Amino acid sequence: MKHDAKAFSGARRQHHGFTLVELMVGMLVGLLSTLVIANLLSSSEGSKRSATSGSDAQVNGGLAVYALQRQLKMAGYGLTTEGTALGCLLSARFGGAALASLPPTLAPVLITAGAAGAPDTVRILASSKASFALPTRLIAPYYDPNDTVGDKARRFAVASSLGVNQGDLLVLVYGADQACQVFQASNPPAVGQIDRLDAGSWNAAKFPDAVAANGSYLVNMGSLNDNSFSVTADFKLRQTQVNLAAQTSSDQDLQSNIVTLKALYGKDTNGDDVVDTFDAVMPANNAEWLQVRAVRVAVLARSAQYEKEEVTASAPLWDVGSFAAVAGSAACGTSKCVALKANVTDDWKHYRYKVFDTLVPLRNQLWRSDFTSGAVPQPPAVP
Repeated sequence: MKHDAKAFSGARRQHHGFTLVELMVGMLVGLLSTLVIANLLSSSEGSKRSATSGSDAQVNGGLAVYALQRQLKMAGYGLTTEGTALGCLLSARFGGAALASLPPTLAPVLITAGAAGAPDTVRILASSKASFALPTRLIAPYYDPNDTVGDKARRFAVASSLGVNQGDLLVLVYGADQACQVFQASNPPAVGQIDRLDAGSWNAAKFPDAVAANGSYLVNMGSLNDNSFSVTADFKLRQTQVNLAAQTSSDQDLQSNIVTLKALYGKDTNGDDVVDTFDAVMPANNAEWLQVRAVRVAVLARSAQYEKEEVTASAPLWDVGSFAAVAGSAACGTSKCVALKANVTDDWKHYRYKVFDTLVPLRNQLWRSDFTSGAVPQPPAVP
């Protein structure tokens, strides 16, 4: 059998495979495909991280506002039941010395404004009594720290000791715009009597140091709920709890990626029971504290994801509406806005921001009894 040499040679050439040029083209196509896929995955992962961090910012900001709102709703409980106590300057002696941790003023909320747009500090005060805390009216014979004949320096005659327990911290209120002084109930209260015995802790000799009179009364702080909210240098919302009775404090970081905290007093300056002014100016006297009806709070949260491109062009705006005058606001469309400071780092534009705000009526301020000590309710006139 004879074979055709040319046919055999052609068949052998058909099985030679790819040429070098074909291999290089194939490798180039593969590399380009790998590059495209890698870029697509990277972009997808970046978008995923941005969306996730944006969701984290939503959660952190929402929880931060909730924590503040929860405490603000209880602000002034047991302390502002009687309006004349509002704004009085507090003083106390512990071991014979003044207390650095004592709040300077008896008020529901103390706002310390940050300088040049820095975060504010919000301090919230309330009685710690779990059941109820009522003002206790003093009756004759009135407390007299200089009495050496009777027991006026060792006890307070009261119309009722309801709600007072041994160890409670009590504030002696002499009247509007007068100093208020703190002492501790020494014994379980008897009927119509609260004891104040000299002791090495709260009850220094002859303190409170002023004579009480008709119209004076006691405010029951218990051990005092004293909570402050601030923003740390590493962007965390911090809650500081002060235990006045034990003279201790503890810090707890609540939420991360919180850039700033701003707070404003809502004031009724014309007496029509409608808030018409928002500002951070702390009231200076009793009349000004009586104007405070609410507190408005804004929290600026930041995403955790650093973006390669600048994604924020200008300072975030807090829309405060136009129904009242707001200190520091400017027109923004049909509303008014307050610019919140976000440029606390050089790369601040590479993050995304979200503003959360809430307006909390101070219900314990609105529900105060404003009783007048010594006044006797009169029956309605008979026509």
